[in-house]
Amino acid sequence: MAMNVIFASVDCLRPDVFDHRFYESLKASGSYYDTCITQAPFTSPSHTSMLSGLNPFNHGVRWLVDYETDATLLPEILSEQGYNTVGFTGGYPLPTGNIPDAFDEFHHITPMEDRMEGRGDEFGPVNLLVNRAVNWLDDREGEDNFVFIHSFDLHLTLRSEFGKREKPDFDENNVYENVEQYIGRYQRRYREEANFVSRQLENLHELVDIDISVITGDHGSKMPGEHGYPWVYDSEGNRVGSQFRAVELYDNLIRVPLVFSGGPFDDKTVHEQVRSIDIVPTLLDALDIDSPETDGKTLLDGNHPKFAYSETYHGQLTKKNKLTHKMNEQYDFGWNDLDSLVSLRSNEWKLICTANGELEPVELYHIAQDPGEERNLINDEDEVAGEYFDDLQAMLTDDQQMYVTADEVTQATKDRLEDLGYL
Repeated sequence: MAMNVIFASVDCLRPDVFDHRFYESLKASGSYYDTCITQAPFTSPSHTSMLSGLNPFNHGVRWLVDYETDATLLPEILSEQGYNTVGFTGGYPLPTGNIPDAFDEFHHITPMEDRMEGRGDEFGPVNLLVNRAVNWLDDREGEDNFVFIHSFDLHLTLRSEFGKREKPDFDENNVYENVEQYIGRYQRRYREEANFVSRQLENLHELVDIDISVITGDHGSKMPGEHGYPWVYDSEGNRVGSQFRAVELYDNLIRVPLVFSGGPFDDKTVHEQVRSIDIVPTLLDALDIDSPETDGKTLLDGNHPKFAYSETYHGQLTKKNKLTHKMNEQYDFGWNDLDSLVSLRSNEWKLICTANGELEPVELYHIAQDPGEERNLINDEDEVAGEYFDDLQAMLTDDQQMYVTADEVTQATKDRLEDLGYL
């Protein structure tokens, strides 16, 4: 019997907008996890984790662009089982690395330029991705097919706040000056884009017979009122940037929805945390295909993981990666001043450490009682912090990433880290 399997990744998707009628229908007919923790808060490492079932320190992708992994990815496994595999993306990062090589076909749809929303000429709206997917599946009716769709529509930049107005100037630290007077449209535009994506995915499911559907996000996005929006602060409390995503490890950035529909997936809603790395073993289990060894686990048995690991080395990658270095110079992102971070999360606690060399515990949240992560208990819960720190260090025993990037940043940044006691 032929199978159509759809895997949709909606960039920047938060659980609080996973409420369109289409999503509600999937929840009613499948397994919905409202706390799926991504392994990185930016596109390429997160997608490599969700397509490999591996943590970043095992699949090797720590960069946003110009990345490479040797991991075996989901489309390769399915291709060996006779599936036709295709990927469609409307965004820039994934085509700069080798994830596309894992598919029989991979298409970066770039038909439009949307400068007022800060999306240049690398953007393809989800309706075009869905259109291509429907046509591709129609041409392969009666065969086993796997379609991966990466929607970039929610990935609005700070420029979307400005509209037709000029952007504010940067100060000497590459931080926007008086940016508060410019912001205000982001939350409304985000909701509008989320509804648009939902309608297009609904169209896909109405036009094509789909046997199993997986929908999730690669990371979330910070909104007004959350953790100093739009500002980012370093571990010493200094304001170092104006970012919505990719440089922090709070739940608004690493918590996404995940739903499996069709096949053996029961109608249930689960509030316990799961992880992006659990998608591959779960989907292969549902398809009765042997899974390679991964860091994830199948969710079909109802047993959920105790810990979820996340990282962001976004702040120290600029000199190491030539394309990102060029982007940083061109757009004044100020990435060199951002802390690299790792975290370990359970259903009760989350520990965040800086990773600018040796790990340093800096934030601890009792997320079961403080889901907004507003009360840092790092100085009040020594025993909990110590336990999680030991587990985190054990997990990263063979990972040299924190040292590699620390050696690759500019001398000025190295001097600053040394002054702060990190080197």
